[in-house]
Amino acid sequence: MKPFLIRAILALGLLLPESNPLSAQTQLPVIRSGKPTVSIRDGRELSKDSWTLSPQARPDTYFVQVPRANRKVTFITDRDCISFTPQYGKTCDFVILKGKDSCFTRISANYQSNISPGRIQNTASQQADTLPFFMKDSRIYFKGKLNGSRELTIMFDFGAGITALNHTSAEIAKVKFDGTISVQNSSGTRNEPSSSSNQLQIAGLSWKNVPLVQVRNLDEGEDLIIGNSLLRDKIVEIDYEKQIMILSDTLQKDLAGYSAHDVIYYQDRPRFEVQVKVGKHYYPFHFLFDTGREGTMLVGDDFTNRYDLWNKFEKILSLGNKRIVRIEEVKIGGKSFRDIVTNVNNPKYPHPKQSLLGNQVLNQFNVVLDNHKGIIYLKPNALQNENYATFAEFKTQMIRIVASALVLLSGATYGIVRLVRYRRQRRKNRLNCALVN
Repeated sequence: MKPFLIRAILALGLLLPESNPLSAQTQLPVIRSGKPTVSIRDGRELSKDSWTLSPQARPDTYFVQVPRANRKVTFITDRDCISFTPQYGKTCDFVILKGKDSCFTRISANYQSNISPGRIQNTASQQADTLPFFMKDSRIYFKGKLNGSRELTIMFDFGAGITALNHTSAEIAKVKFDGTISVQNSSGTRNEPSSSSNQLQIAGLSWKNVPLVQVRNLDEGEDLIIGNSLLRDKIVEIDYEKQIMILSDTLQKDLAGYSAHDVIYYQDRPRFEVQVKVGKHYYPFHFLFDTGREGTMLVGDDFTNRYDLWNKFEKILSLGNKRIVRIEEVKIGGKSFRDIVTNVNNPKYPHPKQSLLGNQVLNQFNVVLDNHKGIIYLKPNALQNENYATFAEFKTQMIRIVASALVLLSGATYGIVRLVRYRRQRRKNRLNCALVN
């Protein structure tokens, strides 16, 4: 499925003017397809049957995963294939023939949407920008302003695909809504008000023309969520020990002791490969780097279906269409996390939530995300001995719950026995009174 933003642009007719050279008799490379879907290999990532042919679009544009990386991109049909290595800022055009239809296609090494921050007080010699943050329940928060508002609490979430505003903060943030967007989150799926242009300020940086959507699933005290969509053309360093984020245009960090991992982006959200042990085998998979999730991890249908693991997980208990399972080991950046307890969804009842790692695990690493090359660097930090949801902790909690339930049950039983005895004694007293009379 193509990103909805491409569809919106095409619908508005803003992608190409009528004089575009593709509408002329320009000789372009041609491949053939017998199916309406095409697979795409972007760098190392192969997305099978992910591209739907659209002869009406002239052209239908595919935006590469990492525009600055100069990666090879290959379109693969059931009959043919074609490869290009577009340079940053450039495009490559070709045609896919399906029967009588000519599908004009473009590969673009540009950002589909790029909102870069500017300095409020510009300093020519300044090479990087430092944003202090604080942590609550293992998650990252900034203080900032929206549209000149009073100070707001802003969560930073690599797992957020769009900037989201708490519905209780709309008036305070002086937001003017001018549209709607269908939003799917923990509150369900619903159309929510959206705003196409806002100004965000955090520390010494300012973002203009920021689109956002109103949501209803944020906690009290959380005004706004921002993610990688506002940092897509930056190198992002997160130091959990110093509680600072550093944004730069060039990689300046000494990466000694860091492990490097290729990144796959989904709506600007970074995913990276980890090794998950189920039974006797380790299974590699790209998990979402979700700094907005307070827990350890979540296993989605994508991972379960890839390796047919539903009946191979070590089940602790079942809850409807979900199971609580024990993951023996997860290897991340040279570090092992053992005996993780998490939820797994039954793939017979599909759920769109992607497999992800939460901040109880992620904050045990200092992080450098190089959005220019599509690489994330991880180094264990001083927080690596912090607690996370292990099987031992789960058993302890279950014992406490059972013990509390037994105490309540014991108390209730004692109360019932006393009541029965009381009623029997009353009957006996009434009977004795009747016999006397």
